[in-house]
Amino acid sequence: MSAQPRPALPDTEALFDQMPCGLLVTSTTGLILRANQTLCRWTGLPAEELVGHKKLQELFNMGGRMFHQTHWQPMLEMQGSISEVKLDMRRRDGGTFPVLLNANRRVTPQGTYDEVAVMVAEERNKYERELLAARKRADEMVAKERQAQQALQASQSRLRQAMQSGAIHVWDLDPATGRRRFGADVATLLGLDPGRPVGEEEFVAHLVPEDRAADRAALDHALRSGEPYQFKHRLVDAAGQRRVLVSSGQGFRAEDGSLMEFVGIFSDVTEAEHGRALAEDRAVFAEQMVGIVSHDLRNPLATILLATEKLTRQAADPADASRRMLGNITRAGQRARRLIADLLDFTVVRLGSGLKVSRQPVDLHQLAARIVEELAEAFPGRTIEHAPRGGGAASADPDRIAQLVGNLVGNAMAYGTPGTPVTVASSVDASGIARLAVHNCGEPIPSHTLGRLFEPMVRGVEDGDSSARSVGLGLFIVRAIAQAHGGQVQVRSCSAEGTEFAFSFPAQVGEAVADAHRA
Repeated sequence: MSAQPRPALPDTEALFDQMPCGLLVTSTTGLILRANQTLCRWTGLPAEELVGHKKLQELFNMGGRMFHQTHWQPMLEMQGSISEVKLDMRRRDGGTFPVLLNANRRVTPQGTYDEVAVMVAEERNKYERELLAARKRADEMVAKERQAQQALQASQSRLRQAMQSGAIHVWDLDPATGRRRFGADVATLLGLDPGRPVGEEEFVAHLVPEDRAADRAALDHALRSGEPYQFKHRLVDAAGQRRVLVSSGQGFRAEDGSLMEFVGIFSDVTEAEHGRALAEDRAVFAEQMVGIVSHDLRNPLATILLATEKLTRQAADPADASRRMLGNITRAGQRARRLIADLLDFTVVRLGSGLKVSRQPVDLHQLAARIVEELAEAFPGRTIEHAPRGGGAASADPDRIAQLVGNLVGNAMAYGTPGTPVTVASSVDASGIARLAVHNCGEPIPSHTLGRLFEPMVRGVEDGDSSARSVGLGLFIVRAIAQAHGGQVQVRSCSAEGTEFAFSFPAQVGEAVADAHRA
């Protein structure tokens, strides 16, 4: 095998200039004594501007100059060399580029100088930046993961506390078998051995028989449809006591639609159910007693009013004190009769199917005028005006209409400004809607009361004529009468325009029936 010919090597000067790294020779103070062409090309500065004119530290940015003064010079003095120092070197155009520098202090009989090798570190700098960025991202992810773990632990602790406080129990379902699995806390709830979980068959065995099929159907429907599962379980525990559990659950599926997990919770609402049933029984009993007592009071009250009326006719002298007392008794008896009528109607509405009305053809204007005339006698010293508008033919129950208008006028008298008139407007418009409206001036009804004004025992404002008030059933009865006529009652109240209650209903029976069907 023939030997390869040895290439001709450049002389030392050319080798120095063409080295693939920057080479410098400086004095111990940093003055550049020699620089190769590679460094001149990188910096854009010719050798004649560097040699004898610039110091090495002048090629660095401000941070590099400080490093040269505080570290570079002392290290060369102490150990005679320095390696792999990473700094930014300046170009002629003001830009910089990263470099690695190695330096060696040479001591000779002719003098001492420093030899410096400069290597561009662009790729290394890019790698280091990416490495630092990756490290920073990793640190941030670790911090976020730690925060997430802490938040999860806190949430789990709060959930456990809430479940314990609310007596909430967790169950799950085996996707393979479709059977539920209950924890040991359910065993305690059922009066079983608390040391073991409860299976599907054992749980179902404690359900009342009539609920078992419905429970399974509800669970199967939730599994098929993906809808939430909800069911109220009635069961009998090991001691024979009936309990009520409210259960709900939700399935979670994979992308292919297969069931991955089904988790549910239930709570023991036995005490709440017992309390609710007891409260309902008490409320029904109380309403029944109100109805019974109110009904039984009508006969003795009628006797009192008849006797008072007879005695009033027998008292010839209008100035007689006994006649005035009889008048007070009569007015008090009439208020009591109205109260009893409201209580009876309230009982019918709450315990029955609503008020019954007997509709017949009426002239709404004539009916309203007669009612206003009668009410004027009941409120002496107050002005009640009637304002008929448009047609008046309608089909209504005159007695119930009189009761409705009487309640609204009584309400207006109680809460309206004394000395101002109360207006009763009647009309039947072209579309066949009959309307009766009662308007009064005075303080507006508070906005927070408007939404529940027609509920029993709710009043409007706190001032007004307390002698004309009832127990707060008047507007409740008004709404019941309106609904019985297939209509509704609306109220408007403001400082500028006063308060108006408007009762509107289909003027004819056929329209009322049609409206009832549409509702």
